[in-house]
Amino acid sequence: MRPIKNAKKIDYNLIKVFDTVITEGNATRAARKLDVTPAAISQALLRLQNLYGEELFIRTRKGLVPSSKGKSLHQVFRQAIESIESTLCDKTDAQESNELIVLGGDITENYYFPALLDTVLMNRYIIKHYAIKKTGEYSPASMLTHGYADVIMGILEIKNEMIESYLIDNLSDFVCVCGEKSPLVGFEKMSLYNFYAARHAVYHSDMFSSFTADSIDLFKSSTPYAGRREIGYYSDSLFGVIGIVEKSDMVAILPGKIATYFRDVRRYNIKILRMPDEMIFRTLPVYAYLATNSTHYKNVKKLISTFQSTFLFSQEKQPDALVEGSTSLCDLSV
Repeated sequence: MRPIKNAKKIDYNLIKVFDTVITEGNATRAARKLDVTPAAISQALLRLQNLYGEELFIRTRKGLVPSSKGKSLHQVFRQAIESIESTLCDKTDAQESNELIVLGGDITENYYFPALLDTVLMNRYIIKHYAIKKTGEYSPASMLTHGYADVIMGILEIKNEMIESYLIDNLSDFVCVCGEKSPLVGFEKMSLYNFYAARHAVYHSDMFSSFTADSIDLFKSSTPYAGRREIGYYSDSLFGVIGIVEKSDMVAILPGKIATYFRDVRRYNIKILRMPDEMIFRTLPVYAYLATNSTHYKNVKKLISTFQSTFLFSQEKQPDALVEGSTSLCDLSV
């Protein structure tokens, strides 16, 4: 990296402003948190951008999002801020306050958290992860407000005036996954006939409801025939679904980046096929929820910010709006 001209004149308050804007989601909330005017926030961002000589934000339909340069800077700035904040805590306080209870599913544990292993956050906090059960004694919202959990992650919506929600990822670009025993293994693309003829392995958990769940409209189909899928396997374990697909003739429909992760990182012997042109899948937003009265509020916000920097800000696509005539996969289930 080339040295920045006049680097000695950097106002380090700009780093705090930049981090707060990204953590809070927009300049207005950042201004309230820092007790300054939105104009002051805008001026600070402009000064930082002029310092680096590159755009740090890009304007989209949903407001400003960090540019590629902004994403990389935020990861560095966040680690620096966390390192400084850690000097203010003694070891006893750190052990008590840095324990975070996360409720999610095996996607949270096996896809999201492994990407954070080399971050300062994972070295500072004790993470306790559990699979959430909606049928338990307490609702997801009450588990947060009563302090039984610090953060809940999933695609299902939690509405409560004491709960804050933050978008951390978008699951999109759905693909078909098959194993070497599948008759589709020699193809690069799945046809509409293949979709209905194949047996499907379906992942379903309480917070990461099935990617082909009955209650979620995932795609529209331009064909007049909706058809019915043949479901051969249900599981609340993503490893179980991938394992079944790898060793049988079943197929699974998964977000492209999760399928690629299991093939390239976890080294599963699976083939990824493109979906039929007749099907258009919606993007599924993944949220992190925390309670406004949480005793670990600041630490949870740091965790969420790290997830956003790692996953959300690395993609530019926005969720597609439902279109008239969209087909729910409830019509395709057994």
